[in-house]
Amino acid sequence: MPVGRVDPEGVRVSRVERALEAVRERLRSSDAGATFVHAASDADSDYLGADAVVVTADDAVWLRASGVERDRTGETPHVDHRLVDDPAGAVAGVLDELGANGTVLTPRGVRHDVALFVERAGYDLASTAVLTDARAVKTTAERDAVRALGTAATAGFDTAVERLATADVEADTLWTRGANGAAPLTVERLTDAVAAALAGDGVETPGVRVRGVGDGALPADRPIVVECRPAGAGVCLRAAWTLVVDGDGGWERRAQLALDAGHRAGRGTLAAALDGESVTVGEVAAEVRAEVTAYGFGEPTVDVYGVGQSAYERPQGSEELSEGQVVVVAASVTRAADETVHARRRGDVVTHVETLCLDGEVEPVVSLPSSLSPARALNER
Repeated sequence: MPVGRVDPEGVRVSRVERALEAVRERLRSSDAGATFVHAASDADSDYLGADAVVVTADDAVWLRASGVERDRTGETPHVDHRLVDDPAGAVAGVLDELGANGTVLTPRGVRHDVALFVERAGYDLASTAVLTDARAVKTTAERDAVRALGTAATAGFDTAVERLATADVEADTLWTRGANGAAPLTVERLTDAVAAALAGDGVETPGVRVRGVGDGALPADRPIVVECRPAGAGVCLRAAWTLVVDGDGGWERRAQLALDAGHRAGRGTLAAALDGESVTVGEVAAEVRAEVTAYGFGEPTVDVYGVGQSAYERPQGSEELSEGQVVVVAASVTRAADETVHARRRGDVVTHVETLCLDGEVEPVVSLPSSLSPARALNER
């Protein structure tokens, strides 16, 4: 499904409904009469979709500044939407209107002036991480939007493979031929081609980065890393693969095997979490690192973390994994410690990054190339 066909409004509404459910569950476990408020410009407020909110066990009020252009094709059901001159300043009055009489729960990122207004109105404040916790598990609409982004990113990698596989090799550098003759295949040209493929699938922000050696034509015999961090319809993801047009099949191939093994180990550990085992993000990273190290790469770079509304989200570190989350597993190795090659090649990097949706199974959302060799990957797709 192209990203352009994903309904951003549906993603937004699904988030608000999940937030309301999580907040009210938290309120039910708190003192009688507890209320939730938030007003800030942080990720939690973006999740709620309003300048300020007030939630009780029975009511929900979304406050937005009047006179500000907003992209809203509809409003969230079960929420009282109000346009006011000063949303932050209106919070205390809404608390009084709703008859709040208990503790007021709010995220740590709440605006300082809002906290002062609430306290001056006679309410006791207490911190809560309920929204941050809720955001760790994606709604069905969010997961579908991530999958659509993944389909677009797959088209971007297909374009990179095709451009590299059909390039001419001249003096160990890559060139393309067109109506105006030969031109060097540079980082900028490859980046533009991949970004155009993502944009053609409706991606708002392609987020393409190509890493290669030199300022001119890309090298034929050294690794080229293609990374996509697309964003659209209220979500984002990350994926990366390494391609070598005319390598010697030695170090780069061993690095690819190590990273493939590491990712298989990571997916296996993630699958255990879906089978009911207690598995943390850190344990997944440790499994990936151990597998890559077993291939002789002593200092691999490994990152595992949540992704969705923001590029870096929960779960992270020692937090446990669960159904419905979307996680990035990123691993790379460098040739820095390899004394068998010329110093100029010790900066070579092989990278493998994938985004995985934990939705009944461990599902890669981007179909990455099958080989380091663009020609082989092109034939196998």
